[in-house]
Amino acid sequence: DSYNMLSLLNNNIHLVHTAVIIYSDINNNEKSLNEAISFVQTTQVKFRQLSHEDITSYIDIEKPFDKSGSYGIQGLGGSLVESINGCYYNVMGLPISQLSYELCQLINSDVN
Repeated sequence: DSYNMLSLLNNNIHLVHTAVIIYSDINNNEKSLNEAISFVQTTQVKFRQLSHEDITSYIDIEKPFDKSGSYGIQGLGGSLVESINGCYYNVMGLPISQLSYELCQLINSDVN
């Protein structure tokens, strides 16, 4: 349950991993390209010291039952976090910077 999860994260460091696979299936008159690119982005998250009241208030207000780790860094859950090392958007659920880079690589390889 959310209280137990947030208690485990309390004053600790955890890792958020997101795996992405991009599949390209391009067929035109000049060439055919089937390619898959995959990567895993990892971000280190440090929770601050939380009191029982901090945890219960967060749960009562945000109702984080559908969240991985029982928190959403983009909302009030950001107040539970002391620091991150890595991609903020990865903690939200999609590492935008790495995804954009990989898509550009794929597009540029398709053009050549």
